[in-house]
Amino acid sequence: MLECRPVLNGGLNFRYGYRGRDCRSNLHQIATGDTVYFIASVVVLVNLEESVQRHYLGHTDDIRCLTVHPNKMTIASGQTGNPEKKKRPGGSSPGPDEKLVHIRVWDSVSLNTLHVIGGNGDFDRGFCCLAFSKMDGGALLVAIDEAQDHVLTLWDWQKAGTRGDRIAVTNCGPDAVFACEFHPSVPNLLITCGKSNVTFWTVDGTLLTLSKVAGSFERVERPKFVLCLCFTENGDIITGDSSGNIISWGRAAGNRVRNIVTNAHPGGVFVLFCCSDGTLVSGGKDKRLVGWDQDLNRTGMEYELTDNYGTARAIAQTRDSTLLVGTNRNCVLQGDFISGFSVAVQGHFDEIWALATHPNHHQVCL
Repeated sequence: MLECRPVLNGGLNFRYGYRGRDCRSNLHQIATGDTVYFIASVVVLVNLEESVQRHYLGHTDDIRCLTVHPNKMTIASGQTGNPEKKKRPGGSSPGPDEKLVHIRVWDSVSLNTLHVIGGNGDFDRGFCCLAFSKMDGGALLVAIDEAQDHVLTLWDWQKAGTRGDRIAVTNCGPDAVFACEFHPSVPNLLITCGKSNVTFWTVDGTLLTLSKVAGSFERVERPKFVLCLCFTENGDIITGDSSGNIISWGRAAGNRVRNIVTNAHPGGVFVLFCCSDGTLVSGGKDKRLVGWDQDLNRTGMEYELTDNYGTARAIAQTRDSTLLVGTNRNCVLQGDFISGFSVAVQGHFDEIWALATHPNHHQVCL
């Protein structure tokens, strides 16, 4: 039974659910202390302590990915849309009833839209990844779409009025891409991962080009999928793959493997997150959350999620070091390795076929 405060002004008061079943990296903490995630075409910003939600309502179709600027205030979210839509005359931004594929950059305090990227038909498909650059104060935004060649576009998102300036474009190739991130301490270095690959991209800001070098798996059998990545405090790149390996691509090692933990999660490593104290947390198909130190030694911290929660797909951390875990059964858990985890956001993981309201209370049964 769901209970929420009554809506007195006819606006959106509470958004039920979380999309974790088929999305990644969609759970974040921002400077206000709110937890940010999306469901359908709405971005939810919730104060979990007070159970109060705010909503960004600028999108016109389902949101597939979201990223947070280094200032922890600005957010970019990308929506799917109708691929048959043509470019709009004059390149103006999409109207409220149009379902064009585009990215919206917006302020998490005022909820005002700052820029609309792609509103003139730059994209044919929705997005699998978005990421802001880090070393330059977040001046660049990378987007990888779900077209056949997984087109990677690099944007100076604050230029050209409110539409941004596309400064580079290239193809990642026909294989799936699961994650992309700018390195937090190496300028102009972008890392992507996907089917059987980790790729290191260098951005040439003068020539406005992207060059790439593939990661070398010479010390380990190449996995079928590299599913996730993150960065440690000292700048090491950590990846998790479908073979259950956690691999460190040391900052000084370039595109070569520095360290590896095999069978860290039987069946695959689905998510990696570096905590504020330097601890690495991994989640996998085995439904376990496991803690690691910076040398990839187990810390002894481990927790197994119950079947009704599913497997971890996204991890974030609050100001008081509480862990937030988004799962593939569309719920968000909060807690820690010692006290365990409880449900913070509950959602259905299949179609909803019935709804009933309580006759006397502000409650809904779904």
